[in-house]
Amino acid sequence: MRIERVKLYAPELEPLRRFYRETLELPLSEDGANAFTVQAGASRLTFERAGSDSDEAPYYHFAFNVSANKIAESVDWLNGKEIPISPVNGRTIVRSESWDSDSVYFFDPAGNIVEFIARHRLRNRSVKPGFSSEDIENVSEIGCAADDVNELSRLLRERLGASVYLGGDDLFTPLGDEEGLIILSSLRRNWLGSNKPVRIFPLEITVRTGKPGEWPILHYPYSVRTY
Repeated sequence: MRIERVKLYAPELEPLRRFYRETLELPLSEDGANAFTVQAGASRLTFERAGSDSDEAPYYHFAFNVSANKIAESVDWLNGKEIPISPVNGRTIVRSESWDSDSVYFFDPAGNIVEFIARHRLRNRSVKPGFSSEDIENVSEIGCAADDVNELSRLLRERLGASVYLGGDDLFTPLGDEEGLIILSSLRRNWLGSNKPVRIFPLEITVRTGKPGEWPILHYPYSVRTY
């Protein structure tokens, strides 16, 4: 499943614009007073100014696929840019045997939990030395908080034709594949790579399925577009 675009919300855009454009060196593809978009490889990541009626500033978890052989280099790259890495159980690089992947977590200026993930089942090794923004291939995960993971999973599997990726339960269910995953997470846990509880905030996701459509997601402030 390919995630073409993700739209997230934030109260302050300028720190995010500088972070993604200047620090992570992602090209700015759209810009305006109330929103901007960067090109992250094959995906677009949009931030729109959040309304002032929210009691809590939105924050999200999302991941970028990076070149499978560059996770260690990505740590050096982040360190060189003075971006603190968020360890998990004391580990800078988090290994998942079941997913055959290695991940690094860090925060952006809005407090979003950002992940670089090297998926070794993908044939996306790079022969170029070091790490650069060219090794950021796409938005490969977007977290969706759910008060009922199983209910939301059933709906999205039906609408998107997506399958559960390597198993799930009522706390955590990923839908899709290595190219793109919608991560359904219960409100009863924290986002990995942080001590932040999973919370529901508005977001929009655009995925390629071959069947155009747009629809709301139950009672959630989410919108999914397909084409």
